[in-house]
Amino acid sequence: MPSEDALREKLATASRILALKGLVGLYGHVSAYDPETDRVYLTPGAGSDRANVKPEDLWVFNSAGEKLSGEGRLALEWPIHTCIHAAHKDALAVAHLHAPFSTLFAIAEREFRPVTINGAMFAQGLGWYDYLGLVTTLEEGRRMASALGPGQRGVLMRGHGSAVVGRTVEEMLHACLILEDNAMKIWMASSLGPIRSLSVEDCQTIIGRGVPSTDAPWMFLTRQDSVWDHQPAGGWHPLE
Repeated sequence: MPSEDALREKLATASRILALKGLVGLYGHVSAYDPETDRVYLTPGAGSDRANVKPEDLWVFNSAGEKLSGEGRLALEWPIHTCIHAAHKDALAVAHLHAPFSTLFAIAEREFRPVTINGAMFAQGLGWYDYLGLVTTLEEGRRMASALGPGQRGVLMRGHGSAVVGRTVEEMLHACLILEDNAMKIWMASSLGPIRSLSVEDCQTIIGRGVPSTDAPWMFLTRQDSVWDHQPAGGWHPLE
């Protein structure tokens, strides 16, 4: 695992990049878990400046949901993070998004299936959390964590948004961007006719031919973070 300082820096950077890409705005937050210290690091909550998150702005919990430190705005839905980290050993980074295109699949009666080669990481589809409300208790957090099935990279939250997981902060960030890209392409391609989605077998074939490293996307995105004006991305942001 990275050192605490390195993990804080990566998480703050991921939050800024998600703001740059318009995937977090008024709402949305990301976390990382260090199993060696049982510490969950979480970005600030609603109303905070997601585009300018710094390592020292993070809240700290343990995986049981006990607050250890933090100041400022706390994310109301912090149980999403502590409960997923506690239930899934390979979910060392978690993002809760209200992203415009992937949220469509939390509204429409249509199963999400990947459609691009990069989307093969979602071979097992997405879990489904059928609860109308905010996840503000450990009980609901555990129920949501249980909706994340084996091999799945995320969960759709009915009428709400999603949670996306990764084994590293870099992997989680990449998965967030790929999920939103696939959702957008499905929405756009639907105007042309039926969608050629990828089956589990298709995804396995793609993965068997080599999975790109997350290093290149992380390097590209951090360079973007270093030069942008740190004003949130324009466009429409859901306010649910």
